[in-house]
Order: sequence, then structure tokens, then C-alpha cells
Amino acid sequence: MSGCPSLRKAPPGSFGPIEPLSFERMFDALPVGAMTCSLDTFVIDYANPCSIELLQSIRQTLGFDPNEIVGTSIDVFHKDPLHQRTLLSDRARLPHKARICFGKEWLDLHIHPLPDSTGRISRALLVWAIATAEVAKEQEEYRLLRMIDDMPVAVMTVDPVTFNITYLNETSKQTLGEIKDLLPIKPSELLGASIDVFHRHPEHQRRLLSDPANLPHHARIKLGAEVLDLQVSAVTGTDGTYLGPMLTWSVITKQVAAEARIQQLAHYDTLTTLANRNTFREHLKASLSRPDPRLGLLFIDLDGFKFINDSNGHLVGDLLLTRVADRLRTRCAHPDIMVARLGGDEFAILITNAGITEATELAEALVLEIVAPYQIEAERRLEIGASIGVVAAPEHGSDSELLLSRADMALYAAKAAGKKTFRVFTPELETRLHERVRLELKLRQALGNKDSLFLFYQPIIDLATGRVTAREGLIRWHHHIRGWIPPGEFIGVAEDSGLIDELGIWVLNRACQDAASWDDDARVAVNVSAKQLGKGTLATNVLHALVSAGLEPSRLEIEITESALLADELDCLADLRRVRDLGVRVALDDFGTGFSSLAHVRSFPFDKIKIDGSFVQDAVRRADCAAIVGVVADLGRRLGVTTVAEGVETQAHLDLVKAEGCTEVQGYLLGRPVPSARDVPIIDELNRAAASRRVMAA
Repeated sequence: MSGCPSLRKAPPGSFGPIEPLSFERMFDALPVGAMTCSLDTFVIDYANPCSIELLQSIRQTLGFDPNEIVGTSIDVFHKDPLHQRTLLSDRARLPHKARICFGKEWLDLHIHPLPDSTGRISRALLVWAIATAEVAKEQEEYRLLRMIDDMPVAVMTVDPVTFNITYLNETSKQTLGEIKDLLPIKPSELLGASIDVFHRHPEHQRRLLSDPANLPHHARIKLGAEVLDLQVSAVTGTDGTYLGPMLTWSVITKQVAAEARIQQLAHYDTLTTLANRNTFREHLKASLSRPDPRLGLLFIDLDGFKFINDSNGHLVGDLLLTRVADRLRTRCAHPDIMVARLGGDEFAILITNAGITEATELAEALVLEIVAPYQIEAERRLEIGASIGVVAAPEHGSDSELLLSRADMALYAAKAAGKKTFRVFTPELETRLHERVRLELKLRQALGNKDSLFLFYQPIIDLATGRVTAREGLIRWHHHIRGWIPPGEFIGVAEDSGLIDELGIWVLNRACQDAASWDDDARVAVNVSAKQLGKGTLATNVLHALVSAGLEPSRLEIEITESALLADELDCLADLRRVRDLGVRVALDDFGTGFSSLAHVRSFPFDKIKIDGSFVQDAVRRADCAAIVGVVADLGRRLGVTTVAEGVETQAHLDLVKAEGCTEVQGYLLGRPVPSARDVPIIDELNRAAASRRVMAA
């Protein structure tokens, strides 16, 4: 090979002229592979030591000894020698760059024209290096990019200096296409554009993205009607250098709406959109946790809602609840007042920064507000009442559970007072509640022992014959300390505690047993509580009592009040029909005191109607009450139903009900309630013992 021309002389002050440097010596020292070949014969005529060394790494693929490369045709480096020779023959196509695969190894090849001293290009310089590691890295980067492209989450990268978008994956492009109308530029133009287009305050965003100390970062961005969820992480090099932020994002408008819906369901009532029980309790606790809290709390229960709901259907019932909620919301439209629906027909109101006076005034106003008629449909006008219990903090306590409990006590007192009113908590209510709890425990013990419960019987007389046609069984309870406890005191406790079923079964069994021993074959009448109806168990209990006592079904009468039919009317009537199918008579007690009395007479074939004693006693001095007695008696004659006048206590009462046409009578004038013959000795002994204790106590 010809050498290179000599270099210039050394500058003054140097150590003498530089020795001429030949082509071979210069390329032998290069750390990259270098070869030359003739463009006429395509034979390699020079290879530097680095070439030989690098070729050793692909020796198996070459098929010859790399030390013998000089004198070998350039064709060994290409699968298509003709293509390579054509390329090298065309001087205009040089220089040329290629990447060639040899088995598992890759070569990066650079071909440059090598002119001679006359300028003629007769030879080529081939510079090459093993590129396997670089190829592997590129392939890995490619796979990574393909993975990112295929990810269901949009990904972007941003230059941390210019803040231009440097990469968008396919999901980004597709997602941006869905919200293109909200972007200031087309999605196809985003690559290379500034990231500022996504933020109303670019300065803040730039400060965030420029410093990796701010990352990772998570935010939700509102873009028109859409919501974007953005997460930013820092991308760093192998040496820890900050390369820039990577943004992953998605459109989560539907998800946000779903989250809002879940939040709504968790904290608000679905029907009325008022706060629900949990939210109300949390708000109450939070209000009480403040320094020196002052608040008023109202518990509201709708009077008569269950009847309206059952008789008109649940759709009408729901509509009525929303109307009530609207009135409460309108009346309590103040930042310091929260209205909640606790469930069913129960509502609650919390007034912060207020005391007992404000709470009482609001309760009074709401009683009037709620009772006003509701125009539900064009021809449907409904009325409903409300009972309200009122407490205040700190007057009635500063603990949430205590206040809720006392508000419930006050509500119970309002209902006991006749409903459609309100009551403020007093310590006496709590005392009364504790007494009820103690009374329940005593009643439970009495039902277990069954030695202090008795049935007294009051006769029912046929006015035409003077004969006793029936006796009404009236329960009595004697406590060893308190003495005789009035039924009005413990029947309600039995109903509220669930003991009424057990008590009712005991009454049925005892009444049937006593009636079976009577010589006059009179019927026995037994009162059934509203809480015993609608469960599907009454007929079974009645049948068991009749069979156990050996009593004919026709000698048993079941008495129910009109109020009993107001709760689950259809189920109650179904129970009564099953009882009547056994041959047992069914009587409607306290007629005229309930709601829609005539409707109840029409809904069921009662065997007897008992006129409430209040009408009988008032009839002697009030013409309207006398007229009611007469109308009911006439109704009974027309329907073929026995009518019984209750509460006959004077001769005047008796004369009036006879004149009005009643069939039977019942009252103190004709006979007071007395125990059965077998219980007389026991009761006499109990009364003597009680009298003795009173004397000793005096």
C-alpha cells in the first residue's frame, strides 16, 4: 500500500521534524475496525489489528480464519454480493452506512470513498464495529415504546427545558381525538407543541414539571365538560440525571360522575335527596365537638303515613314523602339547619348556634306546616300529621347518643299525647322510660311464672231476653309489690317489647279453658292487639286454644279495634278471614273512634259491632251522639249484624240504647268484670295480703 505524504515541519522551538506517518501505522492504532478494498476487484487489501480482533467474535459465522481476511473478497460480508458490488461500483452512492447481522452479532459498517493521489476513487475504506449491544438496546427501547403505545392509558413525555411534548403513545392520540373540540390545537399537531395547552396556569405547571423534586404528582384537570386524571413521574437516566417528566392520563368524566353518585348514595337519601342517617349523625357529632356547642335537635315521625302508604300504594307513599321533605327543606332553608331523612317516615332536623327556644318555635311551626293537605294528584288530596320530639344542647346533654336517645323519648311522648304535636324532653320522660323497662322485665317474669296473670269476665246481655250471650275476657295482672297493675299501663309495654304475642296466646288458652266450664254455653270474647295481626299466626293460635280446651269455635269471639286495621290492612283482614273460616265470630270493637269506620264494615263481614262507650255515655246529653248510636244500630239491623252498646253505666244509658235499637249491652250497670270461679280464692288471698301490707305500712 502507498504511504501518506509527509507531514509539515515542526514549528520553531520543537524537538525537530515529525517522522512521516504512514496510512497503515495510523489505522493500526485506531480502536475501531478498518479495512480497505479495491473497487475494481472487490478484494480486501488491508485490515487493521482491531478488525482482526473484532472478526474473531463472529468467526463461527464467517467460516474462515479472520487472520486470513486480507486477500479475501468483500462478498463475505453480504448475503447479496451483487447488491453490494453494485453499491460500491457507483461512486456517487458513497459514503454509505449499513447494519449487518452475523448470526447473533451485529456490525455497523461505514463505507467511504478513498481517492488516490490523482483524485481517482479506486479503493474504499470500510470502518466498522460490533453493534450487538447497541442493537439490543434499541430493540429493548422499541419493545418498551410498543408496550407504551399499546397501554390503555395515555402517555406523554415532555422536554423539561422547552416544555414541548416529545412523545405521545397511541392511546394519547385516540383519547385526544375524543376531546379534540376542547383543545386549542389539533391532536395531530400536539407532538412538538407546548404542554401549556392543558393548563389554565402554565407558569404553575412549568414550575412543577421542571423540578423532579415536585414529582410524582397527581391532579385532576377540568377541561370543558370533561375531567382528566393526570399523574406525573420523573424519568431519569442511569446516572440519575433528570431526563424529563412522563405524564400518564385518562379521561375519567364517567368515573367522576360514578364517584359522585356513590358519594351521593353514601351520604344522602335517594328518595328525598336529604342527608341520610349516617350523615346526620356525623354532622351532629362534629357540631358537638366544637367549643361550647349550642344546638337544637328535632325528631319527626309522620302520623298515619303507614295507612296512606298501604291504602294508596308505595308510589303515592313515596311521592308524599318527597312532598314532606320539600316542605321541611323550604321551611329550614338556612345554613345553620340540616334536614335529614332517617328512614321510612322518620325525619330529623339539627339547628346549630341555637337553643331550646328556637328549636321549640321550629317544632311548633312544622306541626302546622306538615299537617296542611297535600295535592298529590289532580283528584287525590292527602292529609298527614307529625309528632315531634325536641332536645337541645347543652340543656339536655352534650353527647350525641344521649341527645338522640332523649329526642326519641320526647317523640314517643308526643305520640302518646295524641300525635300531631311536639314535646320537649324532660327528666320525667327518662324516668318514665326506665319505669317501662322495669315494667317490661316484671311482665316477662309474670309470663314465665303465669301465677300472677288473671282473666276477669264482664257479661254482655241480650236486651230482648236479658240473657248473658257472651262474656268479655279482660286481663288483669297482680304484682307482689305494686299490687294490681292497670291493663292500660302494661298492654302498651307488651306491644312495644314484643311480649304481646306470648300474652295473647295465654289469654286465648285461658279464655277457652274457662268458657268450656261454663254451664250457660255463653260465648267468650277475647281482645286481639293490632300487633298480633298480619303475621299469619292468629288462626293457628286460635285453633290450638280451641282444640286444647275442647271448645266449639262458635263459642269464641275475637274482638279487634278499628285502629288495628290501619296497619297492614290487607294482611290483617287475611288473618281475620282465616279465623272466621274456623267458625269463630269476629267483632269490631270501639266502632266510630277510628278512621273510615264504614269502610272497615264494608271490607269485612263482621259478626258484631261494638259501639264505643264514649258515644253511649254522651248520648244522654248530646243529640249528635244519640243519633250516631241510632245510626249504627240501624246499620246493624240492615246488615244482619249484632250491635253492642258499651259503657252502659246508668239506667238512662240503658233506656237510650234500647230506644235506639241496639241488640246487646255491656257495662257496669249490668255487671262488673269478675274473675273465674277457680281464681276467686287466689284473688281474695292476694287482696287480703295487700290490705295487710297497707295496714302495716300505715
